[in-house]
Amino acid sequence: MIPILMYHKVGAPVSSKADTFLNVSARTFERQMRLLARLGYEGITLAEGIERLATGRPHPRKPVCVTFDDGYANVAEHARPVLADYGWPGTVFVPTAYVGGENTWDIETGKPLLPIMDWETLKALQDTGWEMAGHTRTHPHLDRLDDPDADREIQEGRADLQDRLGGRVRTFCYPFGALNERTPALVRQAGFQGACTTCSGIAGPDTDPFLLPRIKIAYRDGAAGFLYRLLIRPRLIS
Repeated sequence: MIPILMYHKVGAPVSSKADTFLNVSARTFERQMRLLARLGYEGITLAEGIERLATGRPHPRKPVCVTFDDGYANVAEHARPVLADYGWPGTVFVPTAYVGGENTWDIETGKPLLPIMDWETLKALQDTGWEMAGHTRTHPHLDRLDDPDADREIQEGRADLQDRLGGRVRTFCYPFGALNERTPALVRQAGFQGACTTCSGIAGPDTDPFLLPRIKIAYRDGAAGFLYRLLIRPRLIS
């Protein structure tokens, strides 16, 4: 079993309730990673986790995948040094049309617009062992697209990452957690080895690798809430 933690923003400014959406303070993130380390967890990339689930290769005694949707610049600023202290990698799901820009896919929702990492920052993270993973080109609701358009989004996002950063892009995350019954097959056909959803749970050997659940971390979670999400809630919904 491998818990896959779902983060978005780390340490983004908070001046209104909207600013707390998918946001965890830098101090809270540091405390959560310290707690994981004290509990004996060891961070691995999502690609490594999927491979080990598929092949039965031995895990670290208590593996955990720390994933970040959308590639916010605050992740490089606040989460990278914390994970570096433990020698752990992160996995970043990158919507490639917005690299070096802002999350303007949220512009009509009232959520704050924040910088997305540029290519140089993504490459620097990758060079330290972080995984750069697919998240389409323009962050659409894939379930609302016809198959050719959905396939184009999935394929072009992967190609952008491979062209700009080098290496093989092996994992994917559905933007907004939106998919239909055909979307996982499109992701598989694009050459990915697995994909994350926004459904809650812990991934195990019998989990469909293209429907991986995650543990969603909320702004309000202190130590007790974090431990509840990590250790108790997944078992209640399994």
